[in-house]
Amino acid sequence: MSRPSRSAQRGAALITAMLIAALAAVMVSGMFWSQWSAISREQTAREQTQARWILRGAIDWARLILREDARNSAVDYLGEPWSVPLAEARLSTFLAARGQDSAALPDAWLEGRIIDAQSRFNLRDLAPAGSVDPQALRVLQRLCAALQLPAGVATDIANGVAASTAPVAQPSVANAPLPLQQLQDLARLGTAVAQALPRLAPAVTLLPQPTAVNANTAAPLVLAALLGVDADTAQALVQARKRAYFRNLGDIALLLPQGTQVNPQLVSVATGYFDAIARVRIGHLEYAERALIQRAGLFTQVVRIERVPPWLAAPAQAAAGAN
Repeated sequence: MSRPSRSAQRGAALITAMLIAALAAVMVSGMFWSQWSAISREQTAREQTQARWILRGAIDWARLILREDARNSAVDYLGEPWSVPLAEARLSTFLAARGQDSAALPDAWLEGRIIDAQSRFNLRDLAPAGSVDPQALRVLQRLCAALQLPAGVATDIANGVAASTAPVAQPSVANAPLPLQQLQDLARLGTAVAQALPRLAPAVTLLPQPTAVNANTAAPLVLAALLGVDADTAQALVQARKRAYFRNLGDIALLLPQGTQVNPQLVSVATGYFDAIARVRIGHLEYAERALIQRAGLFTQVVRIERVPPWLAAPAQAAAGAN
C-alpha cells in the first residue's frame, strides 16, 4: 500500500486547520452572542424597573392633582386642571424646574392623562343589590340600540352582573359564578356579549361599586341613553356645558324636554373614580400603565393597576369622551 504524497499530507493538514479555525470562530461567536444577550436582557430588565418606578411617581402625582381638585370644588368638569393631558416631555425638565439634579437619571420621556371613569355608564348599576334594576337596564338597552347591537346583549349583561353580585348561600359557594371585576370579564357571559364588547367598551365601564354618570364629562351617546333623549338634545347638552358646566342636576333639567326625569341614582355632576394612564419611554423601551383611582373627599387610593398598550396614554385619546 503506497504512502500518501507529501503534498496530499499538506492539503489534509490545511483542511484540518481550516476546520479547527472555523469551529473556534463559531464557538467565539456563540460566546459573544450569549454575552450580548445577557447584557441586553439585563439592560431591558433595568429599564423596565426604572419605567415602573417612574410610572408609580406619575400615579402619585395624579392622586395629588385629584386631591387638590377636591379642595377647590365638589363638581367635576372638563375645564379643570386634572383633565388637561400631559404631552410627552423629558423627565429631567420636571426636576430641573424644581431645582433638583437629574444627571443620574436615565433619558426618560413621560406622557399621560387623567380621564373621568364615571363619564361612561357603569354596568355595576344594573344590579346594585343582586337583582336587575329596570331603569338601569333600559339605559343599557338604549345604548345597545344606538350602537346597533343585538337586542339580547343588554339582558345577558344585566343577568350576568346580577348573578355575580347576588348573595350566595355558604354550602353552594363552590358553584357560585366567578366575580366580574373588569370589563373584559364580561366575555364569559356568552358569544354575543363577547362580540359586542369592542363596540360597547367606549360607552361603558365596570367599577367596583355602583356609581352615577357624570353629565359634565359623558359623551353625547351616553347622555342620550342615560336621559332617554334624542341625539340632538344630547349634543345640545354637550354644547351647553362647554359654555357653563352643570353645577347640579337642576341645571341639566332646565335643558331637557318637559317631563324628562333626571334620576339621581344614575346621573351626577361629580366623580369618585378616575383612570390615570401614563407612558414612559426610555431609549427604545415604551411602558404604559393604567391606574384606577378612587377619591372620597380628600382621600385617594389606587384600586388597581394594569399594564396597557402605550398608545392608550396618547393625549389625542383624551378628547374621545368630550365630543
